[in-house]
Amino acid sequence: MKGLFFISKQSRQSLPNDISYYIKRYGLIIFLTSFLAAGIVCGCVLAQYGDEQTMKSLDFIFISNFKGRITQGLFEGFKASMSAYFLFYMVALLLGLSLWGTIGLPVVIAIKGIGAGLCAGYLISAYSFQGAVFYVLVMLPGLFLSSLSLLLQCKHSLRLSVKLWRFFMPHRKGDDAQRPDMLLFFQKSSAVLLLTAAGAIIDVLFTAFFSHMFTFT
Repeated sequence: MKGLFFISKQSRQSLPNDISYYIKRYGLIIFLTSFLAAGIVCGCVLAQYGDEQTMKSLDFIFISNFKGRITQGLFEGFKASMSAYFLFYMVALLLGLSLWGTIGLPVVIAIKGIGAGLCAGYLISAYSFQGAVFYVLVMLPGLFLSSLSLLLQCKHSLRLSVKLWRFFMPHRKGDDAQRPDMLLFFQKSSAVLLLTAAGAIIDVLFTAFFSHMFTFT
């Protein structure tokens, strides 16, 4: 019994250390994901005020023209997907090079979530079960991968922006702020760009495989 009590007590003592470890390692991703989730909820709410013309007008940034996806060729589809995904990627990268990235990056990820929620909400409200299946089979795979790549880029950019802030605007005189490693940032950003391109490819492939199963009138 003493042994069990000792193990239990030791486990309780190590619990705060475990929590702080996971917060330190994954806290930034959790923080950014919360903005993505909040954006998705807002997008679903806003979808009830949208119509098909609104979805078409937002296609350049959210790839929301679902009828156009069905008729597009592979190259046109990849170009449209990559352009929309690359826009978010570049904004996140540039914000990482500024001192104000900590403010702008959560907004970027929230806008991405609004687009995802808007597409899902409109398809489900307008086409019920068929719209939900279309969203899951055709739109969600590429959207998931592009959202993951944007989360990673925002994480790298947010860390760099904080380091730049500390380096150029120290809180106290004599602060020995470490110089930001720009080369490492661009190396990580290059890997994220490849993941972004993979998201566009997955988007095109799933559209080609499944879009013929659906007819929207």
